[in-house]
Amino acid sequence: MRPPSRIAALAGSVLFVATSGPAVARTFTDILGTPITRPISDSLATSVGRSLPVISASAGLVFTFDPETGAFQRQTSILGQLFLERPEPVGQRRWNVSLSYQRVKIDRIDGQDIEGLSDTAHPIIDPNTQNPIKFPRFGVDLETHEVTTSLTYGVTDDVDVNLTVPVLFSEFRVRLTQVSPGSVKSFGDSDTKTGVGDIFLRGKYRIVNRDWLHAALGLVLRLPAGNEENFQGTGTFEVAPMVYASPRRFDVSDVVHLQPYVNAGVGFDTDDVGASEPRWGVGLDTLLGEHATIAVAVLGRHPLRRVAPPGFFDFAREDGSVRPLFGLSGERPDLYDFSFGGRVNVWRDTVFGFANVIVPLNDEGVRSDAIPTFGIESSF
Repeated sequence: MRPPSRIAALAGSVLFVATSGPAVARTFTDILGTPITRPISDSLATSVGRSLPVISASAGLVFTFDPETGAFQRQTSILGQLFLERPEPVGQRRWNVSLSYQRVKIDRIDGQDIEGLSDTAHPIIDPNTQNPIKFPRFGVDLETHEVTTSLTYGVTDDVDVNLTVPVLFSEFRVRLTQVSPGSVKSFGDSDTKTGVGDIFLRGKYRIVNRDWLHAALGLVLRLPAGNEENFQGTGTFEVAPMVYASPRRFDVSDVVHLQPYVNAGVGFDTDDVGASEPRWGVGLDTLLGEHATIAVAVLGRHPLRRVAPPGFFDFAREDGSVRPLFGLSGERPDLYDFSFGGRVNVWRDTVFGFANVIVPLNDEGVRSDAIPTFGIESSF
């Protein structure tokens, strides 16, 4: 159970928020800056930063150098996956540039609508007045629009490197209503922020190049360029060793082919290893001739730590019980997503268009609504 002085401070902070008028906020966490809302703010800061999907560094097409002709030869398959890497590098001295847009709207926390949290069934006891207080409404609205530029270069036929830079425009609003005997008080505030998100440096080295299996080792460096207090970054430097693999292609017909992919690795938080996150993905491309590919995938992330310590949200209630505020548990989430999309060859194996949607498969932790992605890329 939380010490009484801690409970008093938390409950008192709600009274302060509800009686204060809107103030100019420097960051989003300033809006959620009181002790009662700080746990929600902290969980959003790290969870939202990792909820922003990162487009794969793999190009839509890869090329291999043919010494007999002295020219680069296009591989037949177009990569359909947008969030899984292929093990084949783009090709020596080849470039791939892409520009994409994503919309990420945070939708739920611990399975509850984050815009409609409430706590009324068992009133909290205000330790200062001993009066019961209820919160019919606590709503957070966070929507992020992300434009990402990605540049991949083939160092050799077995090695490529990538730089990915996202620019984010975030809209944030919070609303709170408090009811106590003879009093109803409301608070609301909002703000928008534009900034660079976390920057990614990625490298890939192919270690197996056989007809029956292609495999590569990858390394992802996440540079904390995004503002964590505006929910645009994680605030930590992350190192993620990865493995990328794909077995041989299955030919269904002369024009339809199936290509599986597997990715796995761990994102290590260098500031706090306990906050690291294993991640994986399995996917299947359906190649339709040489001009388009449809892709499906299941993506998983497994944070090693709880969102908040046990009892962090607990408050003393009028009936003598101790219950979590808004029913939040802060437990460790397992996050699963379904990805559907593909690529199409727009112009002469040089310009490609792509589109995708990510749909959450469960409600644990901080979750977003369906995430649409579309963009264009060029290989040369």
